[in-house]
Amino acid sequence: MIFDMSNSEFENFFKDEKLFLPICWDGYDFLCTLKNLFDYYIKKFDHLLNNGYIHVNIEEVEKACSLLSEAVGHYLNGFPSKAYSVFKESMSIFEKKPLIIYQKSVTEQFEDRRNYRSNDDSLKLFRVTSVSDNRPYGRERVFHTPYNLRSKVSTSRYSIAGYPSLYLGTSLDLCCEEIHLNPHQDFALASIFKLERTEARSSTKIRVIELGVKPQDFLNIETYDERDKRRIDNSLLENSSVRAAYLLWYPLIAACSYIRVNKKDPFAAEYIIPQLLMQWVRCKMGSLPDIENENNQLIGIRYFSCASQKASEMGFNYVFPTSGKQKSPDLPYCSVLTKSFYLSSPVDVHEFEHLYECEQYLRKKEDFDSIGS
Repeated sequence: MIFDMSNSEFENFFKDEKLFLPICWDGYDFLCTLKNLFDYYIKKFDHLLNNGYIHVNIEEVEKACSLLSEAVGHYLNGFPSKAYSVFKESMSIFEKKPLIIYQKSVTEQFEDRRNYRSNDDSLKLFRVTSVSDNRPYGRERVFHTPYNLRSKVSTSRYSIAGYPSLYLGTSLDLCCEEIHLNPHQDFALASIFKLERTEARSSTKIRVIELGVKPQDFLNIETYDERDKRRIDNSLLENSSVRAAYLLWYPLIAACSYIRVNKKDPFAAEYIIPQLLMQWVRCKMGSLPDIENENNQLIGIRYFSCASQKASEMGFNYVFPTSGKQKSPDLPYCSVLTKSFYLSSPVDVHEFEHLYECEQYLRKKEDFDSIGS
């Protein structure tokens, strides 16, 4: 059944705080909690008038919710391959109506319109890495964990243990919050990254899947400040096609946005769907049309932090998977990521009195270079 919703109904629909993201839960039964959310979400459509410009297929929403729940059930029962097979089926539904996929050709640059402090609006991202001392380190130390040290890679929201990925953030305080780092007590390095978009250096086509939209974002369009750290363009939030897609994608975004209850436990049920999504992304790399080979494409995910409610408003996280291919026998780093990103030489975070000062210093750096160049 195709349901038509007005803009006012859409906004009233998502004023319900039970749908706000990220989600705190009791840590008892993840599958039951997820099913209850999906049931509540679907039943809300029963109370709406069928008129307006926002079109959503309720049967597809119900099917997607059912498949996501089934995937979690298979995973918890010890059948990860079945879980992925079912999850893949759910993604075929979401792909019919993409939310916002930022896709750039070889030389197009991603923009950061929040960067009001600079005339350069190309996207800049940060990465912070804990170290054990304050000796000098090269750029490699701030890049993804090298393949030969994958045994040190623990489970993360969008990557399984042993699988290196490149996690980046739009602000230093967000990066520190994600890794639970106290910049005044711990040794840490920070670098600023930018995407390499010159044709002479990179032939990579980049797509970024948007999972960084909260229901709350549609309610606060008029209250945005240009200095907000987590800002989405108003024209996107007001677009009826985006709103229709969000009604379909909400179950997936919600399933990826549960705050982890037991952060020291080796397994996190909250990570099941995000990690299945990353597996799907890895399978997609190499299968995009009009691209010669896997080394010429990169797919990432943008999402709001689920480390805490506070962290979720600090900016956006980006995660890019490694390809499994090395840059060279002597450089155990992803060949796709090394040619897709430039980064500055790292600085010691503890040398700055405030993180803001460190971030400003990094934004002014111009010594960008690639790994192994």
